[in-house]
This record gives sequence, C-alpha cells and structure tokens, in this order.
Amino acid sequence: MKYTITEITDSSKKSEYANKILRSLPEWFGIEESLIEYVNTVSQYPFIAAFDNEDCIGFFSGKIHYNRTGDIYVCGIDPNYQGKGIGTLLYRELENYFLKNKCEYVIVKTLSEIAQDENYAMTKKFYIKIGFKELITLTEMWDHNNPCLIMIKKIS
Repeated sequence: MKYTITEITDSSKKSEYANKILRSLPEWFGIEESLIEYVNTVSQYPFIAAFDNEDCIGFFSGKIHYNRTGDIYVCGIDPNYQGKGIGTLLYRELENYFLKNKCEYVIVKTLSEIAQDENYAMTKKFYIKIGFKELITLTEMWDHNNPCLIMIKKIS
C-alpha cells in the first residue's frame, strides 16, 4: 500500500490532525491536559503527516534548539497503521528537515523504562531501531510517576 507523506503548513490542520491521532492513542496520550497542550502547540512547529487517501494516519512534529539540535516534539501513528513503516518514513522526512537546517543531533523525550510501561517499551524499541541511543533519564522533568528518558541521535 502506498501512503502520501507531506509537510503541513496550515496551523489549524496541524492541530486537527494531531488531535485525531493523539486521541486514538490513549495508552500514550491519556493525560488530557498534556494532549490539549500538544494539540494547541503543534501548530507552531514543522509538521510532517502521512495520508491514506484523504485520511491522516500519522504525523511527526519537531522543533530546533540552539540552531543545531532537532527535537521530535510529538508524533503518533494511528493504531491501525502501526508496524507498517509509516513512523520510519515520517521520521526520515523530519530528519531531512533538521539536516537542511544544519542540525547536528536529534533528541526525543519518552517515558523511561523505569516506569515499566509495555507501550513505551515498544516506543523505545522503535527509536533504537532508527538510530537513537539513551542519553539520560530525568525523574524530575515530568513527575515521579513519569520519568523522562531523553534519547539522542547524531545526524551530521
């Protein structure tokens, strides 16, 4: 099956697509106030989306720190399309965006394995598969129940 990958520049569409996808992933985005913050803030950042015909089936959104570090701000793939390579395709497009903007690294924040969450274990496995390495776990970044693992990848 062929999917269309495209950058979305319309702010309201970014929020609409993020809301649709993130709400389909309650195991990862079950904290309503965090979900709303992502949906409202994603409109400000680069946004790469995957479509099956007219339906948005996934996205990656990122931002740049200090003109050299790309950051996967938020991403998600519709559960019906997970495991089909769409996340990898979307990540590659976002990484290309970071490379064009002269980034040297990409980071991503995810739930640490300390939390022993099987969904986030799958997420971490995905990031390792596409070249990320664990950098540090910060138990004070989010809260005690949600220790933050920062992962990093050198891209230049």
